Amino acid sequence: MYNWRGDPNLSATGDRDYLAQLALHLTDEISQRPDDPTLRFRRGGANLDLGRYEDAISDYTAAAELSPEDATIFNNRGLAHRFLGRFADAIQDYARAIAINPDYRDAYLNRGVARADIGDLEGAVSDFAAAIALDPDFWFTYAQRGLALWTLGRRAEAESDYAKAAELRG
Repeated sequence: MYNWRGDPNLSATGDRDYLAQLALHLTDEISQRPDDPTLRFRRGGANLDLGRYEDAISDYTAAAELSPEDATIFNNRGLAHRFLGRFADAIQDYARAIAINPDYRDAYLNRGVARADIGDLEGAVSDFAAAIALDPDFWFTYAQRGLALWTLGRRAEAESDYAKAAELRG
């Protein structure tokens, strides 16, 4: 993949401009290699970062059809669904990612956030705990679980998670 940061011809290009150019470049590549799931996945990522969530979902769906055992595709499609407020679809995609790769920390974290979005705070706490079990040194998961615990009225547990998040974040 082309790295624009060291290119003097693109040094004034902002991230959004770069992402738009990348999406166009990937569209050309996809026209030449329509069965390459990596190209679809990368364009999905560019569209996700650009806030083009419907386009990202379309790209991730095409990538999933070509590579149905890639957990990252489903996790990222879940992000696009969540940004559109389609929480049930997001949760379903995160669950699919977890089914493919039970050790996928980010899928548990993201499903926990989506569950919190719909008010399933106990489910969120459970997902955050699973993410922490997989990676006990990631501060952000403790912070998210702390928020859910605080909302549930479990203040002492929440304060413990906040302290752990602060310690890990440094």
